[in-house]
Amino acid sequence: MRGRALARVRQARRNEDGAALVEFAIVAVLLFTLLFGIVEFGLAFRDRLTMANASQSAARVLAALGNEDDTDFQALSSLATTLETLPNSGVDVVKYVDIYLADTDGNPLGTCPATEGGGDRCTRFLYDPVADPICKWDPCPDPAIDPTYDGEGWPYGVRDVGVPDLDVAVVRVIFSHEWVTGAIVPLPDVSCTNPGNCWEDIAILRLEPKVFAP
Repeated sequence: MRGRALARVRQARRNEDGAALVEFAIVAVLLFTLLFGIVEFGLAFRDRLTMANASQSAARVLAALGNEDDTDFQALSSLATTLETLPNSGVDVVKYVDIYLADTDGNPLGTCPATEGGGDRCTRFLYDPVADPICKWDPCPDPAIDPTYDGEGWPYGVRDVGVPDLDVAVVRVIFSHEWVTGAIVPLPDVSCTNPGNCWEDIAILRLEPKVFAP
C-alpha cells in the first residue's frame, strides 16, 4: 500500500510539472510578444519623433529666411543635423524631402510630383550624405557650390514675404521604417519601396514678413 501511495504522489508531481511547463510556454509567448512590441513601437516612435523634430526645425529656418538666396540650403542643413542622429545618418531612412508652397492645410498649391525633380512651386530633394558629403542634397541648394540655384521649382523671387499675403511653406519628409520582427510578426509595410508604403511628416509654417504694408 505504501508503495502505491508513493507512486501516486510521484505521478501527481509529474503531472504538476507538465502542467507548469505548459503554463510557462503560454506565458512566455505572451511575455515575448509584449517585449517585442515594446521594442518595435519604441523604435518606430523614435523615428517618427526624429522626423517631426527635423521637419519642424527645417520649416522654422525656411520661414525665417523666406526668400534669401540660401533659404533652402539652410533649411535642409538644419534638417540634416537632426538626421545625423540616426544610424548611417538616416541615409537608409529618408526617401526624399519636398519644399513647396501650400494652403493653410498643407496642400500643395502647385504640383508636387511623386518622382525625382521639381514641380510647380515645389522642389524635391534627394538626401545622400555618403555619395555627396559636402552638399548632401540633390539638387544642391548651396549657393557656394551651385550659384545658379534660385529656389528651383519654387523660386525665391516669387515667394511672398509681404504683409498681408505671406506665403505658407511646407517641409515634407518621406521616410521608411524597418521592423525588427517584420519577418515574424505581420506589421504594416513602411519600407518605402513604393510611394504607397512610406511614412511622412509635414511641417507647415507661414513665411515671416519682410515687407510691411504702408
